[in-house]
Amino acid sequence: MPAFIYLLLPIFFWSGNYILGRLTVSNGIDPFSISFLRWSLACLIILPFAYKKLWRERSIIAKNWPLLVLFGWLGICNYNLFLYIGLSTTTVTNAVLLNSIMPVMILITARLLLGNKTSWLQNTGILISTLGAITIVSRGSLETFLHLSFSQGDLWIITAAISWAIYSVLIAKRPKEMSLIGFFACTAIIGTLFQAPLFFLFGHSQLTDFTVSNWGAIIYMGLFASIGAFLCWNTGVQKLGAATAGHFIHLLPVFSIGLSVIFLGEQLLSFHYVGITLIFSGIFVATILNKKKLRTA
Repeated sequence: MPAFIYLLLPIFFWSGNYILGRLTVSNGIDPFSISFLRWSLACLIILPFAYKKLWRERSIIAKNWPLLVLFGWLGICNYNLFLYIGLSTTTVTNAVLLNSIMPVMILITARLLLGNKTSWLQNTGILISTLGAITIVSRGSLETFLHLSFSQGDLWIITAAISWAIYSVLIAKRPKEMSLIGFFACTAIIGTLFQAPLFFLFGHSQLTDFTVSNWGAIIYMGLFASIGAFLCWNTGVQKLGAATAGHFIHLLPVFSIGLSVIFLGEQLLSFHYVGITLIFSGIFVATILNKKKLRTA
């Protein structure tokens, strides 16, 4: 299989997760149940392949448990749960466009947490993309922005994106002695354990009320959007490099919005086009133009 397919597949899997997440919460299944069941299933599937690695690496896990707990909390629990909560009151289009500002959020987070310096081009890109996000959240209305009457769902999506940005920056501190499958299984288990009390306290959906399509969505999320995406993405990064892989993330809005128009009947409004233009212009300035400037410097 061509190497680039390994990067296209996870983008497609993640796009499907947005669509199915929106459909499932629209059918009355609460976000706490969706996220907990998704990751419980992912853990059950991955454990038979990972338990030997986890046993061999138990001393590494014991040594690095605070960091692994943080990864499980940010990347598995917070990001996914907040995403589904957000999708219960906002559209897939808004969710994926707000998530597309992730590269810029990662730059900001790296500066705040690690002290990484940003160039003037990166700062310009951050400003432009932020204006794009504000345009989407405020629905292109200055009055909405001034009165802070934003959609609650949009704010949850932004919170999810912040959690993922922190996770992505700190991932550089991942224990290098741990195998990828061991790291994934360990953080997935930790994140699922974090979600368990939330599921029992706030989850109101009865498992007996789940339809065949509801269970089909959960299976897709656990098998493809979790395990399949992780394995394909890491294979693609190993084959083509992280820099090339990063550009494929920009296809997520294209895939997701296309699927939302086809399957959910969502429409792109004028403020979406303005927001899209600003977000991608900011990403282009902060990444591609900045890299070209560094090569010629």
